[in-house]
Amino acid sequence: MAELVTESKLNLGALRIGLFTDTYAPQVNGVSISLQLVSAGLTKRGHQVTIFAPKFPGYKDEQDGVVRLPSLKYLNDPPIYVAVLGTPRSTWSLTRKHFDVLHAHSPLSVGLLAYLTASTKNLPLIYTYHTSITDYTHYLKFIGGTGVIRHGARWFSTASTNLGDQVVVPSPKFYRLLMEQKVRKPIHTIPNGIDLSNFKAAKNPGSLRNRLGLKPEAQILLSVGRMDPEKRLDFLVDAFALLAETHPETVLVFAGDGSARKSLEEKVNGMHLKDRIHFLGMVNRAELPDVLHEATIFLSASTTEVHPISVIEAIASGRPLVAVKDEAFEGMIENDQNGYQVPLDVKVYSQTVSDLLADKGKLERFGKKSTELSEKFSIEGQVKALEQLYFEAILQNWRGKSIMDSLLGVKK
Repeated sequence: MAELVTESKLNLGALRIGLFTDTYAPQVNGVSISLQLVSAGLTKRGHQVTIFAPKFPGYKDEQDGVVRLPSLKYLNDPPIYVAVLGTPRSTWSLTRKHFDVLHAHSPLSVGLLAYLTASTKNLPLIYTYHTSITDYTHYLKFIGGTGVIRHGARWFSTASTNLGDQVVVPSPKFYRLLMEQKVRKPIHTIPNGIDLSNFKAAKNPGSLRNRLGLKPEAQILLSVGRMDPEKRLDFLVDAFALLAETHPETVLVFAGDGSARKSLEEKVNGMHLKDRIHFLGMVNRAELPDVLHEATIFLSASTTEVHPISVIEAIASGRPLVAVKDEAFEGMIENDQNGYQVPLDVKVYSQTVSDLLADKGKLERFGKKSTELSEKFSIEGQVKALEQLYFEAILQNWRGKSIMDSLLGVKK
C-alpha cells in the first residue's frame, strides 16, 4: 500500500484543486456528501476548490466554486443526470482555468473530462474509486445481469482507474479489489470522514418519537441511506417480522429515498405490522443527528458498501449496529464490541437483533465503543491525508517534467 509524504516533510502552500464528479447535490448519497465535506475542509485549509458536476435542472448551488456542466437525464427514479461533453462554453472554458491538481471521483463523463483536462494541461490526476462498477450492472435494463456485461464492467473498472496517476480507495476492501483487478497505479487507502462534532448529541431530543407518536420505552431499529435494490431493505423488513411478536414495543424506521421505496412500501402495506414500520423519506442532514440518537440499533443488510458514511454517522452517534457481513465495515464494526456482522440469513440476523434488544447492558456498552471507534473517521483527518497526496502528486509531476525537459534538451 502506497505511503504518503508526511505533512512536516512537504508543504507547497495553497493549491488550486479541481474536483470532478458525476454525482453531487441535490443528490443525496455517499459520494455527494463526502465531496461536500471534503470541499469545505480543503477550503477551510486555504485551498481554492472548484467542483465540476452535471447540471441539475431547477437546482441552484448555495456554495461558491461549483461549475455545472450541460447534462441529460439518465434515470427518472431517482432523477440522475449525466454530463454532456464537448459543448462549448462550459467544457472548453476548462482550458483557460489554472489548476495545480485534478481529482476525479467517478469514471463516467465528468471523470473522462478530468482525464482529458489533466492530459491537455499536463497536470497530476488523482482518482478515487468510490463504487464497484460490477455491483451496479443491474441498472442496465435487460442486459445488466449477463456475463458479458459484468466482464465488460470489470475491464472498464480497471482501465478507468489506471487513468489516474494516483488512486484513492476509502477502505481496505477496495484496496484488495483493485489489487485483484491488477490496477497498476499507486493505491492509497484514505477513509471517509465526517464532522464528528455534529453527531455527539441530539439538538432536539425526542423529536423523532414525537413525530411518529412513539412511547418513551419504544425501541427503534433504524436504517439510513439510499433505498435502492442493492441495499436489501426487504431483508430488514423480513427480519423485523420474525422478532416483532417477542418485542411488541419495537418499531422499524427507514430514513431515505430511492427506487426501491415504492415497492417496499407496497410490501409493508400488505403486512399486519404496517403500523410499526415507518418511512421518513429524505431527512435534512441538520436533523439527522436527532434521528440517529433516538435509535436503539442501527441496521444494514447491504454487501455493496465501500466505506459507508451512514455507518460512520451511526457510530459517531453512539449507536450499536447489526449488519450483514461485509469487508466495508472493517474498523467500524467490531463483533461483540459495538455490534455484530452476521451471515445473509434472515433468521440468524433477526435472532441477533432480538438478543441485543433484550440486553440493555450490552446496548449501553456497545454504544460507548461505537463512539470510541468513530474517532478514526474525522473529516479533518481525511482532508489532511488528501492534501498531502496532492502535494506528493504535484512534486512527482514536476520531477517528471524536469526529467523530460532534460531528455529533450529544453532550456528553462
